[in-house]
Amino acid sequence: MEKIKTHLVFPTALHIFNHKMEQEEQQIMVNYIKGTKNNETLDVAGLSKHTKNNLHKIPEFARLRNTINDATHEVVKKMEFKYDSLEMTGMWGNALPKGNAHAPHTHSNNFLSGVFYLQSDIHSSPIQFFDPRPQTSILSPRRKEFTIQNSDVTSFEPIENMGLIFPSWLQHWVRPTDSERVSISWNIILRGDYGKPNT
Repeated sequence: MEKIKTHLVFPTALHIFNHKMEQEEQQIMVNYIKGTKNNETLDVAGLSKHTKNNLHKIPEFARLRNTINDATHEVVKKMEFKYDSLEMTGMWGNALPKGNAHAPHTHSNNFLSGVFYLQSDIHSSPIQFFDPRPQTSILSPRRKEFTIQNSDVTSFEPIENMGLIFPSWLQHWVRPTDSERVSISWNIILRGDYGKPNT
């Protein structure tokens, strides 16, 4: 028998970037997210804190915003999409205390979304993404070991100064965390023509 060739079709691309910052800059952002009384909204449990989604307009977050924009331009270029411009539609901070989770969700009405980790440790829960293909659950053989090809969930550890860009439609969550984690999330849309010509 000839050697078997494997083709990965319809892949879902996730992209990692790094943004180094001085400890003082990092602490300013963490303090803003954890301590801004006027900007916070609480989740159902009354514990998780989320700022308003306007951080991309605040000077303290400008350097990170610029890095996110540069990284997104690279991602869109790599994916060979045509566009006129990128627009960040929102950017917000999340403080998830020990014991709290962030329920499964997607980011509607956007093209790419992301998360950047400001504060975490080895006990902070990872972000987990779910396989977007519902048909794969029709038959699920037992696995000898979990690999990227046979798993229906994949995880990324929340490493400080790491950013992750992913399709806005990709469902994700954070399971209950064993230690506090502070992150920044955002949404981006491409401006320009959509769809195939003459359709």
